[in-house]
Amino acid sequence: MKVAKHSISSIAEWLVLGLVLLATMSVGIETEPVVQDELEVTNLSGTITLATRASMDALGLDDFDKGATANVNVDVQNVVSSDCVNCTGILIQGPVNITELTGGGSGRIEANIEVVHLREYVGEGLFEREWFTLHWDVTGGDDFSWEIMIVHTPPAWMPDNRLNAGFLDNESRTGPWILIDTILEGAQNVQGCLPDRSMPCLATSPDIDLTSTLEVAKEPATIPHPNEWIQVNNLSNVSQSPEKTEQIRDILELGEASERLHGWCIGETDSVTQAAAWSVIGSSQTAIAPMGIYIEALTLPSASFTPTSGTWTEVDLEERGCATLVDEGQNMRMAISISES
Repeated sequence: MKVAKHSISSIAEWLVLGLVLLATMSVGIETEPVVQDELEVTNLSGTITLATRASMDALGLDDFDKGATANVNVDVQNVVSSDCVNCTGILIQGPVNITELTGGGSGRIEANIEVVHLREYVGEGLFEREWFTLHWDVTGGDDFSWEIMIVHTPPAWMPDNRLNAGFLDNESRTGPWILIDTILEGAQNVQGCLPDRSMPCLATSPDIDLTSTLEVAKEPATIPHPNEWIQVNNLSNVSQSPEKTEQIRDILELGEASERLHGWCIGETDSVTQAAAWSVIGSSQTAIAPMGIYIEALTLPSASFTPTSGTWTEVDLEERGCATLVDEGQNMRMAISISES
């Protein structure tokens, strides 16, 4: 399969697809105290129709017509970090096979997806750091990974009653269009439309049709903590701007080029090939939530962040591209790593 250069819009849309799974895991079923045990989602299966150009391009399917089907069958676990006492989250992993490919040939693509979302809590309902990782592993094809860390200063708040306020007769009060319904004891169905659809597809043929299996909640599994972010020392501007993260710049309001480079990356940092930095104009009117469309529609807290003034640094290494936002005190506030193979 051809190696595709992913744009921020298409990657963001695929992250949305991953996060809609996470959102579905989080919905659950309201239970009566004492009478019933707490339930949690343990499996999610069904289909996602890649009805938009962006959702196809996000998977490197730019040679095919839009409209392929992603067949999902993923397991879900609540997790805790092995190296962070107050870090909890969710792990989603399993096969996602692409069928009904047309326009660029025919066939089938078999892949596995792994999504991890962790938060570090510093008080009741307050979390200070947030990690999101997505690994897309294609059999005999092109793999890619995204790793994101957000530092919330001051800590972000996750209200306990946010979910119940977001639904009216099982339907989201705000778009995108999502409908969640209990179909059997221990199972629920979610139907919805992809971002950027010109009209609500629920009235015709939903893009998303997933069934959640719920079981009595178990002790969370312990997983390794996300990769450590390492500051890249002795950075200087080079003649060419970095390419691996260049289109992420669109999510920020950048000013002029800066000589003050403050980059962080994952793994070895001694193979820098390109680096550049720009000043950032902070704005309370702008919130970065590249994978939060469905989460917000479900009134669940997503990995969102309001930029502050500071510096945006991009670094290309041999194996990955990294981008970092630091505030005026040179404190890291958001870091993104992208790697393809």
